[in-house]
Amino acid sequence: MNKTKIEYADYSWNPLSGCTKGCSYCYARQLAQGRLKNLYLANPNVAPGCDPSDPFSPRVWPYRYIEPIFAEKPCRIFTCDMGDLFDPHIPNNWIETVLNIVRLCPRHTFLFLTKRPDLARSYKFPPNCWAGVTIEDASTTSRQRLSDFFNVHARVRYISYEPLLGPVQRVPDWIDWIIVGAMTGPKAVKPNPKWVQTLIDCADASGIPIFLKDNLNWAERRTEWPKGITT
Repeated sequence: MNKTKIEYADYSWNPLSGCTKGCSYCYARQLAQGRLKNLYLANPNVAPGCDPSDPFSPRVWPYRYIEPIFAEKPCRIFTCDMGDLFDPHIPNNWIETVLNIVRLCPRHTFLFLTKRPDLARSYKFPPNCWAGVTIEDASTTSRQRLSDFFNVHARVRYISYEPLLGPVQRVPDWIDWIIVGAMTGPKAVKPNPKWVQTLIDCADASGIPIFLKDNLNWAERRTEWPKGITT
């Protein structure tokens, strides 16, 4: 595991990496095809049906599976920030191995984030998991993700509006936490401040804790946590 600059986590843990969705703004893809390219291509453990010559094809890193076991102090661990654990090409046994390690480490809190809640809903998240879905705007695709995410069950369910690429007028009241962030990288475009303010207003109206990431450069600091969670 690595210490992370993600404000709401202590470590990142990547027993699996890669994704086949192909988002143009993906920072993880940029890293995999840039300074991490040789490292990734040296790993032959590519998911079935994926291109081994693409450094961002889903891969498993078996030696990383057990890393959380050796972290004795309770911490928040962002899981697979360099990919999507629930990519349709990732075998079921790879996912179950990750979840089994999570079960072996009840002292830690594991944060998951996916754009495939339609597949994530097939898995039972242990009590020490927070499950999140990425929503960029109010498009049909985003609305379908939210519909699928309703059937994902975890102790904490959250929405990550990062990157926020368009206006969102409504936040579901069954969500436990909201994160809002901007696009990252050399070609990053900041979200319209009105979009951010609308999300803040929606969260406040519904009593949902909200966490504004530093990359928004927002004047008011809002780093709230899910209800009942101490930091």
